Amino acid sequence: MATTIRKATMKDLKKIQELNLELFKKEKKEYDSLLDLDWVLGKDGIEYYKNRISKDNSCVLVSIVDGKIVGYLCGELGKTGAYRRLSKVIPAYLETIFILEEFRSKKIGKKLYDKFIEWCKTKNVSKAMLDVSTKNKLAIKFYRKNKFVDYSLTLETDL
Repeated sequence: MATTIRKATMKDLKKIQELNLELFKKEKKEYDSLLDLDWVLGKDGIEYYKNRISKDNSCVLVSIVDGKIVGYLCGELGKTGAYRRLSKVIPAYLETIFILEEFRSKKIGKKLYDKFIEWCKTKNVSKAMLDVSTKNKLAIKFYRKNKFVDYSLTLETDL
């Protein structure tokens, strides 16, 4: 199975939103019942991905198998100095990554991740970060396998 990873274009917007909706549905069901599924295809969701695709400080990649987009990754640069107030550290945030279920465990996520890291290096990024639900054991295993280590823990409570 040949997989191509490339930078997303505006022509990919609808498919990325469809994949993002699948991600939101999965995460709402398994990890976060508060997620707003309407956001994805609404005005804010459209603008969010248009900005990510078109701006130089963002990275949206798509994975293509047999001419079909089967996954995507979205990330962005943080502001210099935003990471622990260190003025020379340029951070990047891996915001979302999603692969259609039938294409998982085929190294597509790794290829997307590797391409994101390549992009980070072209931007002189020195720290890559992400947030992941503590319940998402497969994602945590994937990220740890790719050199991410625990740094902070966010706790919350319902009121």
